Amino acid sequence: MSKVAGRVVVERSDPTAVSRELWKGLVKFNREQAGPLRYRRTVLSVRDGKGRLLGGLILLSYWRESYIELLWLSARARKAGFGSRLIKEAERRARRRGSRLIHLNTYSFQAPGFYEKHGYQRFGGISGSPRGESRHFYVKRLSGRDDGAKRTGSSMDVLTKIVQKAMPDPDPASATRAKE
Repeated sequence: MSKVAGRVVVERSDPTAVSRELWKGLVKFNREQAGPLRYRRTVLSVRDGKGRLLGGLILLSYWRESYIELLWLSARARKAGFGSRLIKEAERRARRRGSRLIHLNTYSFQAPGFYEKHGYQRFGGISGSPRGESRHFYVKRLSGRDDGAKRTGSSMDVLTKIVQKAMPDPDPASATRAKE
């Protein structure tokens, strides 16, 4: 351990400025280690005929991967196919920018079955937060095509199997709920 004097403090006067400095430091380090991030944030929205927001998706892309930070639809927009359209557009944009995989996380009370239906593979989870629920982590290998064809025997399949053995599903009942 280094002999640097210092102390841990809670930033109260300007946490936003400190957050920016922390991010700048991490991004600088990451670029030095792995090259340019090629970061892009894409916001997709669903709007009604009057232009009112019904939902959307936030996609973060960097290096050769993309991350679905958020997908939300208002109650009246659910079950109308918008979620599938958002996912497909996010995947299309991720492929076009050169992402080889796309990943996300969701809670057991949100939509794990929806993501599985779209070819996402669960590779880990955390149970008990919030109480009685769990958080699930998903990944999908993106092919060079927009047809969503699933590849078998890929390194992603191997990685998923290794992680599943190391991190058993925290909520075995969720697989049953996803199929219902």
